[in-house]
Amino acid sequence: MLLKKIVLRNNDQFASAINDWATKLKIDVETFDGKASLFDVIDSLVIIQEDHNVTRETKDLRDAVEKIHKPTHQIDVNATMNASVASLRFWLENNKPVSVLFVGDEKITESQRFSDYLEKLGSVLA
Repeated sequence: MLLKKIVLRNNDQFASAINDWATKLKIDVETFDGKASLFDVIDSLVIIQEDHNVTRETKDLRDAVEKIHKPTHQIDVNATMNASVASLRFWLENNKPVSVLFVGDEKITESQRFSDYLEKLGSVLA
């Protein structure tokens, strides 16, 4: 499997949706508990967003992860579905991350495109 472990930071709708999706695919999920540095726990970052809307907090997190030379990838669920899925798959194949932090805005879970994206992604990861 290309995706070995997903790390989630918050206990919100986004984290719950990712956790449910990953559990169905038998991907390990860990909730960051703050006992260690987040940057020691993860080796990469995936940002899932809609229409290029990213919060300041997420931008700052991306900058911090890139500053320590860990790979990051942004997905826009409103982009061409096949291209977005292929892009993440290609990124996973090239970077071979073990522990990936997934972040996204809570309101994205209301989007049908988000659900469709996860379903399509699951079919190419399995």
